[in-house]
Amino acid sequence: MNRFKFKNIKLRNITIILLIGLIIYMHIYLFINTGYSDYIISKINSEYNEYSLNISKTLLNSSLSKMVVSKNDDNKIIEVYEKDTVKNEKEFNPIVYIYNTHESEKYSLPYTTDYSITPDVRLASFILKDYLNDYGIDSFVQTKSIKEYLDKNKLDYKGSYEASREYMKEELKKYDFKILIDLHRDSVKHKYTLYEYNNKKYARIMFVLTTKHKNYKKNEEFVNNINERIKKEYKGLSRGIMIRSDVIFNQDLSDKAILIELGGVDNTLEEINNSLEVLSKVLKDYINEEL
Repeated sequence: MNRFKFKNIKLRNITIILLIGLIIYMHIYLFINTGYSDYIISKINSEYNEYSLNISKTLLNSSLSKMVVSKNDDNKIIEVYEKDTVKNEKEFNPIVYIYNTHESEKYSLPYTTDYSITPDVRLASFILKDYLNDYGIDSFVQTKSIKEYLDKNKLDYKGSYEASREYMKEELKKYDFKILIDLHRDSVKHKYTLYEYNNKKYARIMFVLTTKHKNYKKNEEFVNNINERIKKEYKGLSRGIMIRSDVIFNQDLSDKAILIELGGVDNTLEEINNSLEVLSKVLKDYINEEL
């Protein structure tokens, strides 16, 4: 009797499992073959993409989406420019020079991997350029490789400022730049680089000023001016000014040379973008009032 009952229970369990499996199979079959799966997937993708685009819409609409990359026979980048950029030097008069001595510094990755975009300081430079262009201020982003210069001249990472200096001096022969901006990314934790205002997040900004050259006072005046303007508009966005006396940071090449630590390693592209929007407006006001 017990043996017969055991067999019935075992048979019943097997039958239940088979029925559940059949139901699951039928659902999967109908899901795939009725086109409903395509609808669900497209719906998910649509909502995700809409969210992603809202996060990085400025980026995707920026000059990066219009960039043309020229390479030589060895597949090395030799030039990067925008499709709509006027190549005639007589019509292009940049007054702001933007560069990245530490070009490999990257930000947090969310929402950009689907677009094969690397959120780094070079990308931030182009976003700043785009905002300035919207204000009618021509600017130039240095795209020559720091690493290539270091490798060619057998220099280590410490030679990065020599590399950016040489590239800058080449461009200073062509254009009358009024402001030089070396855009960096700090390595401190997010709690020190995140600023929130009116439910909007920003990457905090810190300025670095060197006193190693004799004319640093003019740069100090310029940096103080920009810093005070930011503090007036967004109290807490600026982390202040760090004074250094061990490295020149190329600031001897101009009375208005500035090194900016924009956010940190954990800041998102949205936060970077929001801060660059503020910085570009401050620079625009300074240029219109002081230059």
